[in-house]
Amino acid sequence: MSNQSFSDLTSQQRRERIAAVLASHHINLVYPILRSLFQSTRCFAGASMSSNDEQNPWVIRTCFSDDQTWALIKKQVAAPERDPLSGMDFTANVRFVEDPAFANLSSHEIVRSLPADYPGYVAFVVDTESTQGHEHSLLVVGFAPQGDTPENFERKPNQVPLEDIRSFRAIPSTIQSIENNLSIANMDFDDFRTAVGTDGVFRGF
Repeated sequence: MSNQSFSDLTSQQRRERIAAVLASHHINLVYPILRSLFQSTRCFAGASMSSNDEQNPWVIRTCFSDDQTWALIKKQVAAPERDPLSGMDFTANVRFVEDPAFANLSSHEIVRSLPADYPGYVAFVVDTESTQGHEHSLLVVGFAPQGDTPENFERKPNQVPLEDIRSFRAIPSTIQSIENNLSIANMDFDDFRTAVGTDGVFRGF
């Protein structure tokens, strides 16, 4: 394996290196699926992920001041979105979590509060800005290991170092694409984070 710094790798090289680590250490049971998809470098839009709610990343409510807006955001995230290139509809495979224990927590506190068996390395947060902003943008929080050390892929959310917790905002109609692509590792977190507008919000490519 190359000694090149992980931060210096391209997105495709990062995916390939992570795949090699996962395969050699049998960390991720879905690797056979990921391996067949890593060759694609375009945004994947038509994935049909597991319907098992427990295996889906969470959309976490942290602002409890507006039930109507929470319901609206859930509806927007759950609605199918059509890919303009393929013409296919795709949906966000997420689990909506409405637990007062998450009220007003920061992104770091949210990650540290996730269960040990949390699925994946991303969570979507409906916070005060989501509720009050006219676009209802969600906070997308990523906490994947920033390197290829095998032990890092076995750590629990409460063991994630602060420097590995990153975030950006995204409008509800993009959550479908973000979740689909991150769940199959067809794209990585930085592909979306670096495509935000000047206001820090992702609205699509």
